Amino acid sequence: MTRWFLAAMLLAAGCSSKDEPVVPAVSAEPQSTIQASVIEIRSVQAPVRVEVTGQVVPIFQAVLSSRIQGTIDQLLVREGASVVKGQTLIQLDNRDVEADLARVSAEVENAKAQLDRMETLYRQDAVSKQEMENATRAYKVAEASRKAVLAQLSYTVVKAPFDGVITEKMVEAGELASPGQPLLKMENPRRLRLEATVAEGDLKSVSRGDKIPVIIDALNGRALAGIVGQILPAGDPQTHTFTVKVDLPSAPGLKTGMFGRLQLDKGTSRTILVPETAVVERGELTSVFAVGSDRIARLRWVKTGRRLDNQVEILSGVNVGESVLLDAARGIDGAAVTIVETVASPPARPTP
Repeated sequence: MTRWFLAAMLLAAGCSSKDEPVVPAVSAEPQSTIQASVIEIRSVQAPVRVEVTGQVVPIFQAVLSSRIQGTIDQLLVREGASVVKGQTLIQLDNRDVEADLARVSAEVENAKAQLDRMETLYRQDAVSKQEMENATRAYKVAEASRKAVLAQLSYTVVKAPFDGVITEKMVEAGELASPGQPLLKMENPRRLRLEATVAEGDLKSVSRGDKIPVIIDALNGRALAGIVGQILPAGDPQTHTFTVKVDLPSAPGLKTGMFGRLQLDKGTSRTILVPETAVVERGELTSVFAVGSDRIARLRWVKTGRRLDNQVEILSGVNVGESVLLDAARGIDGAAVTIVETVASPPARPTP
């Protein structure tokens, strides 16, 4: 009986081993390890800045027009042409005015000849003083008429009022120009400024003569040394803003209409700054690799603020005293970190 029981038990064990094979344990993958420097987060003094946007405009610009009506005989410039002060830009048909000038010039000659005869006769007591005065007045009237026609003749020529560049041409040769009709636009491209609107609460941060760096995005973010040339005394009552005009130095590629930004300093405040290398930007998300006391790198989403001298302001996501990887490009979420060096965050205020 006992032998039969043992045989049955062995047969059952053999069947069980075939139906449910034993699965060997899977060994855990070795944890990644990186060698990197870390930066210890500290609170530092940083300037409080307000960014103001504006547009580049010329200091000297003009819309040229005719003072008389006439057909455009010659149009001597095109858009982009450089001109100098006094250069002839447009010549109107002046044949009618030339005819008037010939007529009044003849009248002046006749009046002058009559006046000379009257002066001779007056010295001989052959004419009265009244006749002498009448001849004098007639000559003055004729001379005044000649000067008026000469002025009309000068109006048939449109000249450049200053050195500059033609920016817009609104007529062609053969068209009729009317008094006050815009014909050309010109500006001096060497004298440009940024016109920006500043909120009344920030106006106390800027004064005439202040030197302010102006960033022109079209010039690869290059900062130009601007000088506040004018602050308009009257503001906009709807938006409570004031126009500030910042004179710009001559710079290659700087043109009218470009977008510019200037920053107004409003004192300092304590904040957290980390180098740009410690930040990872993935689309709209920004993160750092925080390294805790266990020396494990963990991806941490953060909210950033301003950028100051290759440093990024951290508004939330990390706290003072924590450490993050100095070079976020080396970071691996969950990797063990062998700390090569611990760098403190900049203790001094960054240079404006």
